[in-house]
Amino acid sequence: MEDQGRPPALTPPADWIESPAVDLAVFANVGWLLAMVPGFAAADGTTHIDFWQLYFLTTPHRWLTLVLVAADPDRRAGRPLAMAAVAGALAVVVAGVWLGTGGLRCLGLVDFAWNGWHFAAQHAGVLRVYSLKTGGGRPRLEKHGLRLFVCYVIARTAGWTTGWVEESDLAAGLLAVDVVALTLAAWLVLPELPTWPRRPGKVTYLVSVVGLYSTLLVALMSRSASLVLALTAAAATYHAVEYLALVTYYARRRAGQGSPGRFRSVARHWPRLLAGYVLVVGLVAAALQPAAATWWVGVNLWASFVHYAYDGLIWKLRRPETAQALGAAA
Repeated sequence: MEDQGRPPALTPPADWIESPAVDLAVFANVGWLLAMVPGFAAADGTTHIDFWQLYFLTTPHRWLTLVLVAADPDRRAGRPLAMAAVAGALAVVVAGVWLGTGGLRCLGLVDFAWNGWHFAAQHAGVLRVYSLKTGGGRPRLEKHGLRLFVCYVIARTAGWTTGWVEESDLAAGLLAVDVVALTLAAWLVLPELPTWPRRPGKVTYLVSVVGLYSTLLVALMSRSASLVLALTAAAATYHAVEYLALVTYYARRRAGQGSPGRFRSVARHWPRLLAGYVLVVGLVAAALQPAAATWWVGVNLWASFVHYAYDGLIWKLRRPETAQALGAAA
């Protein structure tokens, strides 16, 4: 009788995006730890996952954004002309560089820099999904701090790959900057560890992604070439798997909500369709890539640029409908 008239107790939202097992496998991607096993990277710089990562993960995940925007009106959000204009403008840029210079090498630097920011933004976005599901956290630090840290490690990796940083006058001050970056990593992770019992999904994800890039930075500092190569491949795999998992999670929720239409019907069969899509795109890419045709390189560069641009538009969690679609409504 004493409880009559009281509001029912609110059950806090689940901290995991899907479930502990699924999140560990495809969001926290704890499999990246295998990159530390001796022999993961061969003496020639290749790893055992390069073929599968490039053709059946990286390439399909980039093209998937274009498919999603073309098929799902909710991701276009009433902006079909703007989306088409972005794709058209990027096509003009790629074609213009190709016709004007006879090659696409200069766009490689643009692709690397934009891709690095894209990696960082995606990780920060997934971390924000976890934070919104449970509340609390340090939104500004998690967003800007994680982006800054990941971008720095990726830029540091580029400098190590080319060798120009270690051979320049900047090498003397590089250790101090590395230490500052690792301090930022610790600032991101350590205060969150005591909250693990309340937010196990978020803390696990944060520890995993920061752990990967911290380990890569330490490998760069120690100039361990094989470990750098192995962790670089692991980071690319992490990113692609995470994106495919996020879109799958979205499609599963989309099957029961959002605008009616063909995509909502298709979303009910998403796992099988995604498996077929990845297989077809991977086989086509594997067949065309050895020919190294300039047109194929250009088309893939265009798809990559559109992927980066669209992802910055369609997954903004500050839009209530996007947060709701990802189960992260505050």
